[in-house]
Amino acid sequence: MVARGSSPARRGFTLVEVLVASAVGLIILTGMMGYLLHRSRMDHQEAQLARLKQDSSLVLGQLGRELRQAGLGRPTRARKDGDRELFPGPLLVADATSLAFVADLPRPDADLNGLSTFAANQFAPPMPDRGVALLNELNGSCDVDSSLPSGCRTDEASLVLPFPGVDCRNSPFTAPSCPWGLKKYQPGEWLVLVDGVGRWVERQVSSNLFSSSASRITLQLNERLPADFFDVPNRGWVASMDRVFYRLRGNTVERKQCWNPVGSFVSASTFSPCSSSADGTAWEPLLRTAVPGGLMFRYFDVQGFELTRLPLSEEDLRRVRRVEVRMSLSAPTQRAPVTYDTFTSVALRH
Repeated sequence: MVARGSSPARRGFTLVEVLVASAVGLIILTGMMGYLLHRSRMDHQEAQLARLKQDSSLVLGQLGRELRQAGLGRPTRARKDGDRELFPGPLLVADATSLAFVADLPRPDADLNGLSTFAANQFAPPMPDRGVALLNELNGSCDVDSSLPSGCRTDEASLVLPFPGVDCRNSPFTAPSCPWGLKKYQPGEWLVLVDGVGRWVERQVSSNLFSSSASRITLQLNERLPADFFDVPNRGWVASMDRVFYRLRGNTVERKQCWNPVGSFVSASTFSPCSSSADGTAWEPLLRTAVPGGLMFRYFDVQGFELTRLPLSEEDLRRVRRVEVRMSLSAPTQRAPVTYDTFTSVALRH
């Protein structure tokens, strides 16, 4: 039998023990909160850096692709009619933070671009007035002649797309086999037409777009070509030359494309962007995270020497063989801003 009062008394935590436990828990909780905040800041910085890398990759990728097309289709000899002047070089404006060049690029509402080659025979059967026969884009090296069994007039083997709705003979407005299909050429657009030896003229596409005479279907121009344009047996080509502008404005990299100069390409203001929505796009912001001076262009000649007197003169513009593009971007974070620097180098066509 245990005597009353002989069992040990039940005890709780002392004040010291509670304070010690609370302090330890607070230290652990503070450490966990600090780690979570640090991890959150790091995740935010990594996300911002990834966004800067993605933005710069997209912009430099687009600029590089378009700049590599600069000069494609550009005639190198004098104009065949008029003042006999030379066509502008690939670069129109070259400054430290802005660049303009000429290239055959698709419009935003077009699905096809590039050069079209003249058909070898421009005379038989009788051609439509102001019409030019072009080789089809997607069905082999032939132009449309419904009098032939294959539907093509050509000196080479060709393949006609047999599917309904894609044959240029049956659907000349929309068939991808037509040189003017997929909105590659559009009514009122200015074209550069180059003969077999590199001499050139400018003509507008007629409002009718295409025309037919006898069995031939041809691209319709608003004015006849010179009488001796097709005297040279070598085939020439047709190009739709656009002016493309890139610039840095504040912290924004912008792009603009102009495709319809008023009058001649040469006599038009090739050094200033188009002002009408019918003549080109508005200034398009590509990214808004550039630092001051965060888009820089450098220009090099064929020997690798840098051309430093900016903006480049007309003579130096023709000397450029390589363009280096540097980009510096920045994005805010909870602490210091995150920055990213990158560059690309593009060799020009000549």
